[in-house]
Amino acid sequence: MRRGKNKRFDITKLARRTGFDRVSLPRFRFRMPVFRHRPIFMRRFKERLFRLTVFLFIGLIAFGAWQLFRPGIRVRVSPDVVAAFRVPHRAIGMLEEYAGMHNISFPHLFAIFNAENDFFPEKSAVYDLSVLEQLYVLDFYRITRRYNSRSLAPYVAMFENLFSEIVTFPIPSGWYDGEPSIMFGDSWGMEHNFQGNRMHMGTAIVDRENIRGRVPIVSITGGQVEEAGWNNQLGYFVSVVTLNGTYYLYAHLDSLAEGLQTGLNIAAGHQLGYMGNTGGGRNSRSFPVHVHIGISPAVDFARGQFWINPYPILRFLESKISLE
Repeated sequence: MRRGKNKRFDITKLARRTGFDRVSLPRFRFRMPVFRHRPIFMRRFKERLFRLTVFLFIGLIAFGAWQLFRPGIRVRVSPDVVAAFRVPHRAIGMLEEYAGMHNISFPHLFAIFNAENDFFPEKSAVYDLSVLEQLYVLDFYRITRRYNSRSLAPYVAMFENLFSEIVTFPIPSGWYDGEPSIMFGDSWGMEHNFQGNRMHMGTAIVDRENIRGRVPIVSITGGQVEEAGWNNQLGYFVSVVTLNGTYYLYAHLDSLAEGLQTGLNIAAGHQLGYMGNTGGGRNSRSFPVHVHIGISPAVDFARGQFWINPYPILRFLESKISLE
């Protein structure tokens, strides 16, 4: 046999010559490829490589489809944590400005900001606001794709309603000329001893001079007056309901504005009454002159009436006064 050709081995003939033909052996031929027949090996290699490429391509398509239709991160947060609303109040105005600059939905951006921080379960004294744009605005669309849209939607809707409603601070801007005549802090969750150890579910804006009937109170939003009158605990109070169903409460007034009555449609800035210290049951007029602000948005993620901490919203509205 000349060199360069394949050698063929017939195992049956070999068995006869060697005396092993009595052994039952399978008939087969074995062809040993040599260098000259390398294209056969290459064809097999290319065939396997093609199959592997097709397999990887199908895998990439499946992975892309999973990325497109996967459930995403679900927002799992207690309604009590959302209600406490510990978001840094200075971040609200900054995010609103960034949203306008980058043509992003502010309520959606604000919901992402809260969701990324688990709605701030612990009140932090310091928060680095210099990285807001870098972490949440420039990366907004990538972060959004990570979340389950249905899970995030109720919070987006709540913030969209709230920030489309609120217009003005409940104290007219004229009272901020020079030294402010009022003061308030984050009193959410504190005990109300004069009301029978009840948890405070609002924000108290206090008159520094502690004079009844001195400071006027106006409506933060437009809406319809649902109730206006007297309650043993709330004193003289006014409740306003917006078109979105958000309930705004103004309590412990010294008196109501003239002509204010149930069913009246009002605009933001409409005077409701004057700051006082009425109500509190038997402890009426035994506490400082203030107005209690309560906000109850209509939400899908909590049962019954849901109250949210007004403090960050009031600080946000207060900051707008200085820009007027």
